[in-house]
Amino acid sequence: SEIETPNIDRLAFEGVRFTNAYNTSKCFPSRACILTGLYSQQIGYHQTFRLKMENAITLGELFKSAGYTTFWSGKHHSIENPITRGFDHYSGLLDGASNHFNPGVKRTGEGQPAQKGWMKRSPTTYRNWVIEGKVFNPYTPKSKDFYTTDVFTNYALNWINKIDEKKPFFLYLAYTAPHDPLMAWPEDIEKYKDRYSIGYKKIRQDRFKKQKELGIIPKDASLSDPAYKDWGSLSNDERAEESRAMEVYAAMIDRLDQNIGKILSML
Repeated sequence: SEIETPNIDRLAFEGVRFTNAYNTSKCFPSRACILTGLYSQQIGYHQTFRLKMENAITLGELFKSAGYTTFWSGKHHSIENPITRGFDHYSGLLDGASNHFNPGVKRTGEGQPAQKGWMKRSPTTYRNWVIEGKVFNPYTPKSKDFYTTDVFTNYALNWINKIDEKKPFFLYLAYTAPHDPLMAWPEDIEKYKDRYSIGYKKIRQDRFKKQKELGIIPKDASLSDPAYKDWGSLSNDERAEESRAMEVYAAMIDRLDQNIGKILSML
């Protein structure tokens, strides 16, 4: 895409690419598929994530039984306990999404942290975090440098630094980015300034052309009919808002890529 991801590209070219993999329209059922290698309906997740996995073992359980030290950092969003499902260590967000700079309550000298609508309606449950077995509700970080993508990476790097080099390890690193709310560091947003001002149609056509060049889709495939308003019909303010949203979205992926680079460099 037009977003720069050299480290994700490196991971794809040097690692294993699953060219015939499938996921669901819901987020946790998809992650359950990744963790078990099964369709979500086979493990009881065809309707909701608020159930336990049935008739399945997780990658954590599999690797732990083979003598690996197992780590899980990042998003969870399930009633399952990572520690009882094969992971020696877990730190991260128990819920589906949070404010990326401050998942907790207002800090001195700052405004109220922006949250998604459903988070506001459920203020006692949406901020659950776990750090090495300790549950925080809410979790309000002291550092003003807190950003979820960076923090999840730091959890992983700290674990890797402490492992026995003679013992293999398995790391499941589940970033929340680019899940909304859309939030990114200013320097990352600046990198994509005006990149989306050309409008939906041109971006869409460029992506489609690139997908054909890479062999992701057949060369004779047709682009589906657009399901969005004509860019020219939007007001200047609407175009600016749409462009800004994509700049932030791209910046979130860029920061994610930077952090994957940190992991690869350590390895």
